[in-house]
Amino acid sequence: SDVCSSDLFPDMSNDPGLHLLVRNAEQLEAAIDCQPNSITLDYLELYGLRKSVEQVQRANLPCRVASPRILKPSEQKITQFLLSLKCDLLVRSGGLLHNLGAPNPELPPIDGDFSLNVANRIAMQTFMAIGLRRITPTHDLNAQQIIDLARQVAPGRLEVIAYQHLPVFHMEHCVFCRFLSAGTDHTNCGHPCEKHRVAVEDSSGRRHAVLADVGCRNTVFGAEAQVATHFLPAMLQAGISQFRLEFVHQSPEQVAGVTTAFQKYLQRDINQGQLQQSLAKHSPQRTTEGSLYVPEKFKQLVQLQ
Repeated sequence: SDVCSSDLFPDMSNDPGLHLLVRNAEQLEAAIDCQPNSITLDYLELYGLRKSVEQVQRANLPCRVASPRILKPSEQKITQFLLSLKCDLLVRSGGLLHNLGAPNPELPPIDGDFSLNVANRIAMQTFMAIGLRRITPTHDLNAQQIIDLARQVAPGRLEVIAYQHLPVFHMEHCVFCRFLSAGTDHTNCGHPCEKHRVAVEDSSGRRHAVLADVGCRNTVFGAEAQVATHFLPAMLQAGISQFRLEFVHQSPEQVAGVTTAFQKYLQRDINQGQLQQSLAKHSPQRTTEGSLYVPEKFKQLVQLQ
C-alpha cells in the first residue's frame, strides 16, 4: 500500500485547515474557544440556528450551516431559510443544490458533503463546475482511494473528515417518538428529541448514538470514533490540507481535547503516536479506522474498468 504510517512529519505544501462540526450549544462554546478555521452547525432544529450563527460570527470565525440529508417537496422553505442565515452552506443533497440554482454568483460559499457520493475525478469535476468550493469524498472510499483521488484533482478542494462517528444508518422512522412519546408524529409527540439523548446498544454492549433531524428522520452513528491518524502523513503529502472533525454526543471537554490534539499535530507540536493516544483518551468507546481502513492487497481485487 502507498499509505504512510510513519511518525515523521510530511512536507506540507499548504497550511492545513481544521473545521469543526458541532450539534449543540455546549459543543459550540468549546469549539469557539479552540479557534478553528471554521465551525459548522448541524442542529436538530433549524430555526434555532440564527442565534448560534451570530455567536460564531461575533467570534470572528467563519460559520457554515449543514443542510438536512433529505429535502422533500413539502420542505422547500428550508432553502430560503438557509439562505437567510447569511453564512456558508454544507449541502448534503443534489435536490438542495438544484433548489439553490447553483452555479449562481449571488449564493454564499457552498461545500458538498459525503452524501453527494463523490468517488472519482469525473464526479468531483462535475460538482466543482457548478460552484462548490470544497467537497468531502464519499465514505465508500478508503484512505488510499481518497489519496489517489487527491492526486487526480485539485487536492485543496477536498475536505476530508479526520474524526467522526460514522453515520451507519439513516431512516424515516423516529426512535424518539416511538419509545419516548405516546404520540404518532411531530404534531403530537412533544418533541422528546429536544430533551433526551438516545443510543442503541448492540449485543456487544457498544452504544450507537441516535440523532433526529428537522424532518424527524433519525441517523444512527457508529459507537467508535473513526479517526484518520494513521493516514494523515500520506494525505498531507498528497496535498490534502482541509480536515473536518465531527462531534455527536461528545462533551465540551471531549470537543476541546480532540480539537487541541489535532491542532498540535498539524502545528508539529506532537507526533502521530501522541495524537492517537490523545484521541483514545477522549473517545470512551475506542477509536477505529472504520471506512478509511485499507485492506492488504485491496488493489488486487477484480475491478470494473
